[in-house]
Amino acid sequence: MQDTGKNIIIAGVGGQGILLFSNLLSKFYIKLGYELKISDVIGLGQRGGGVESHFRYSTKPVLSPFIKAGDVDYVISFEQTETLRFLHTLKEDGVIFTGTYELSSTSVNTRLQKDLPESKTEIIKRSKNKTFIIDPNEHKSDEFNINKMMNVVMLGYYAEFRGYSHDTMIQIVRESVPEKFVEGNIKAYNKGAAIAQAELVTA
Repeated sequence: MQDTGKNIIIAGVGGQGILLFSNLLSKFYIKLGYELKISDVIGLGQRGGGVESHFRYSTKPVLSPFIKAGDVDYVISFEQTETLRFLHTLKEDGVIFTGTYELSSTSVNTRLQKDLPESKTEIIKRSKNKTFIIDPNEHKSDEFNINKMMNVVMLGYYAEFRGYSHDTMIQIVRESVPEKFVEGNIKAYNKGAAIAQAELVTA
C-alpha cells in the first residue's frame, strides 16, 4: 500500500540537532515526490530551550503545518520531558521514538518544584503506544560520540523502521553536512540503522 503521508512531531532541546534532523528528513521526502509543510518552534535560549518541529508530508497539498493533538503518527524525541509533553498528541496507533537524555527544568534545578518521583523512561514505557527507546549508554562507539550525534543515529533508526533506502538517506547526509563531519555522521546513521535492525527482529 502506498504511503500517502504522515504527521510527525520532532522534539528536544536546543543543541540536539533537531533542525538538522528535520532538514535531512525533508530532503528525503522531497526526493520521493511528497508535498511538505514544516513549522519549527524554538524555545528561549539556544541551548536548553525546547525545540519542536511539526512535520507533515503527503501525496496531496498540505494546507497547514500545524498538527492537532490526536493526529500525530510519530513522535521522534531526543529529550524525555519533551517526549512526555507530546504523548497526548499521538493517534491510537501512533509510535514513539525517543532517546534517554533528560534535562531537568530550571525550576526543578532551583528546587521550586519537585521532579517526577519515578524514571521518565518507565513512564514512557507504560504508554499505550508502541515505543522504541534508544539509550546511548548501551550503544557507545569508539568511532564517534553517540551523545552528540543522536539526531543522526535516530535518523538511521527511523529509516530502518520505515523500510527506507539507506543509500538515498546516506547520500542526503553526505550532501548536507560539512565535509569534515561527513564520515562521523554516516557512522552515526549506520549505527542507528543497525540498532533498529537488531531490535525490530525481536520486537
